[in-house]
Amino acid sequence: MISNEIEIKWTRVRNFLSEKKFDGIIINRISNFAWFTGGGRNYVALNTEFGASSLLVTDKKIYLLSNNIESERMLREELANTGVEPIVLPWHKDDRLFEQVNNVINGKIAIDKPGEKFDYLDISELHFPLLDIEVDRFKNLGKKVTKIVSQICYEIKPGMTENEVAGQLSKEFWANDTIPVVLLIAADERIANFRHPVATDKKIEKCVMVVVCVYEKGLIVSMTRIVSFTKLSEEIKKKHHAVCTVDATFIVSTKPGKTVGEVFKAGIDAYHKTGFQDEWEKHHQGGPCGYKTRYYRATSNSSDVITKNQAFAWNPSITGTKSEDTIITGENLALIITEDEQWPKKNIEINGITVSRPDILVR
Repeated sequence: MISNEIEIKWTRVRNFLSEKKFDGIIINRISNFAWFTGGGRNYVALNTEFGASSLLVTDKKIYLLSNNIESERMLREELANTGVEPIVLPWHKDDRLFEQVNNVINGKIAIDKPGEKFDYLDISELHFPLLDIEVDRFKNLGKKVTKIVSQICYEIKPGMTENEVAGQLSKEFWANDTIPVVLLIAADERIANFRHPVATDKKIEKCVMVVVCVYEKGLIVSMTRIVSFTKLSEEIKKKHHAVCTVDATFIVSTKPGKTVGEVFKAGIDAYHKTGFQDEWEKHHQGGPCGYKTRYYRATSNSSDVITKNQAFAWNPSITGTKSEDTIITGENLALIITEDEQWPKKNIEINGITVSRPDILVR
């Protein structure tokens, strides 16, 4: 029996195909497969956007396109009780899997993977609004990741290497059935020198920044935390207050009915008001997230209209510091799903609304 979640998403796909005048679509992209199945995994390798198995979704039926290596696991563990009909070829003939589609449907077929013989269609717009069950999954993931990041941040000691911190985080994430898809660790001057500090063997002396994007059942949360082992300078205090103000502005501005571009402009205006008007050009500011770390990087020209139950991760930075959490839009103020009530906070007021942002943890 097909779950209510898949039924709702199948209806979205049906309507989309009808609008685009297609008879079916092959879903191969990992993010789309996870979205449609409620967290199903069609991947084997972690370093690819595309899966080892696919779904063929039509108006009347859902088919699994798979080779004999993957099919049993897919049917027993990822697609149990979904009623999908398997189309399976031996592994040494699976390059002909997509050809089998023409034996099933005599019509116009699309695919979500560029470069194939079928017409390419991007269905990521169907991911939102999130269903209540997805919001619950996202919130649970946020709590789990936040707990792990906070725990490790309180355990980090000077003398540890960035790679050791990355290893401890990875161990905890994997042990809790989550996968780190982005893991950036910066010690000391590397925080200011690099916006994307891939972990190295550099030893931590005075401070460290931890940046993670973590995956579970298709959904991905993002967050950043900074730990200092010395008293903060007045310069870094000023910068961190400013970046928290920018982040709070992004969060308060992210509400249904606004365009992503309008939110972006509000954030850039906050950079100007805090006296750091050039910093936004040194790194992107984030954007919509969910089944991807970011669906795209927001700019002033982003015209998508924000809906309720849509996820965002804004990540403003000012040289030497950064602020980032994952939020889900509500009727008015968005919910921060990676918030730790015990972590030191900065309470920032924007247009009469107070938003808590993570301060630098001084240990």
